[in-house]
Amino acid sequence: MLKVGLATLLLLVAAGCGTDTPPPCDQYAESGPYVAGVTTLDVEGVLVELWYPADAAAAAAPADVYDMRAALPEEMQGRIADTEPTRFTTLARRDAPAAAGRFPLVLFSHGLGGFRQQSSFLTAHLATWGFVVAAPEHAERNLAAVLREELSDRAIPQLRAALDALRGDPRVDASRVAVMGHSAGGGAIAALVDDGSVGARAWIALATIAAPRERVPGLLMGGETDLIAVPETVARTFEDAVHPESRYVSVTGAGHLAFSDICLIGRERGGVLRIAQEAGLEISDLVVRLASDGCRPDDLPAEEAWPLIRHYVTATLRAHLEAPDPGALDGAGACFDGLVTTDRTVP
Repeated sequence: MLKVGLATLLLLVAAGCGTDTPPPCDQYAESGPYVAGVTTLDVEGVLVELWYPADAAAAAAPADVYDMRAALPEEMQGRIADTEPTRFTTLARRDAPAAAGRFPLVLFSHGLGGFRQQSSFLTAHLATWGFVVAAPEHAERNLAAVLREELSDRAIPQLRAALDALRGDPRVDASRVAVMGHSAGGGAIAALVDDGSVGARAWIALATIAAPRERVPGLLMGGETDLIAVPETVARTFEDAVHPESRYVSVTGAGHLAFSDICLIGRERGGVLRIAQEAGLEISDLVVRLASDGCRPDDLPAEEAWPLIRHYVTATLRAHLEAPDPGALDGAGACFDGLVTTDRTVP
């Protein structure tokens, strides 16, 4: 049986009854009609996490779990006990058979100090709505690189290589490509849109101060309490977006990591940062800042921001890679109980 979210079920019921009832304005907040599958590829020595629509039978398989200790430098991993709550259960099923069809592709670039699975709450969700999402591990600026203080950046060629590797994949329609980035990943996706090298038809920029300048539609989302990508700078960044369908949304009370899984990992032990510190790992001020923004007691709990983020991102991608659905974006903020501080398009 297909995994169908409540919003999708309401749509089907309305259609079956032959009514003119419009779809709910938060229709993409819940999972879509597909099961999410996930697998790991090796593309020219770079690990790429791939989420994709899976066959309905995969719903019976166990949910995929990743361990954040694997994102640490190898020499640090064994210093955190296996009994610590460093794991995150995702929506996806590991190596599940793919659903029939060819689907649009979203290239995802994680942030500085992040890792390729960091935003699985969103990347796996997109797979349930009929998207393939490819996220390279940017080893030159991931968590391990930041902890070792050995930083560089090869995100742009890694994203291009992931696209090239997937052009012949039967799951992927490489004529329909979008790019999505969190924090430092926003710079990579802006460059890819502006140079035209991946043929992006849409972009999603999350908690970042970078946005494309080319006339390609997109979505910029930020957090109201973000002290890394501060709201004032994010708002000025949006001024570089020139396509009239581009949109800026600020999430009330949300910090930098609301756009990732990280705040939920180890929360019962005070969070992954405290777990690492208590294990005796040397944590720099940069890592402390990166690992706490959005997970602070006064921040909106990340999981409360996720339905809004999922809806706006999914609706934007569907609008530009599948079929336009203006009602899913215009006025959607009213569906999320005061969580939208700003929702505006290019003047």
